Amino acid sequence: IEGIHDTTSYFVKELIESEIVDAQNDPSLRIVRYKRDSESDEWSLVDIWFAKRTAQNAEKVEENVRYIKLAFPISTSAIWNLNALNAKDEWLCRYDSIYATREIGDLSFPKTVKVMQRENKNLIDDELAFEIYAEEVGLIRRYEKDLTTQLSFVNEPIAANIRLGHEFNWEIIDYGIE
Repeated sequence: IEGIHDTTSYFVKELIESEIVDAQNDPSLRIVRYKRDSESDEWSLVDIWFAKRTAQNAEKVEENVRYIKLAFPISTSAIWNLNALNAKDEWLCRYDSIYATREIGDLSFPKTVKVMQRENKNLIDDELAFEIYAEEVGLIRRYEKDLTTQLSFVNEPIAANIRLGHEFNWEIIDYGIE
């Protein structure tokens, strides 16, 4: 609804630049991230993230904050704290679906897992966060919604009840070796 919220679209490219050994003496990946506003724009370096896989989990350092993105072994009974390795509040994650086939645009992924990170909906809060990973590819979709609403008994569109928050939708459009 015009005037109620803003929308921003842009492209992000993540490149695994190199393998390094981290402070825990584990092999890690150095991920260089680029951004551009349109397909015709030049890529601009935004930041550098890191990722590693251990026997217990897959970790990613985003904006200098370490998260546990996946827990091993992958199982519908697995539950873990996304923020166990940082100072943020506990976010319990679970696998919503495992080894499902998914399509995003023209891309098909035969083996994916969906990680539910947040589900909370009531008269005031509307929170939903999940990530989907594909085997041999990595993150293929990320969605996060965190809205605060105000219940209205006036016949208004639902979006008019939103007071603050954000909604973020990230989907893969291509992958491979550059």
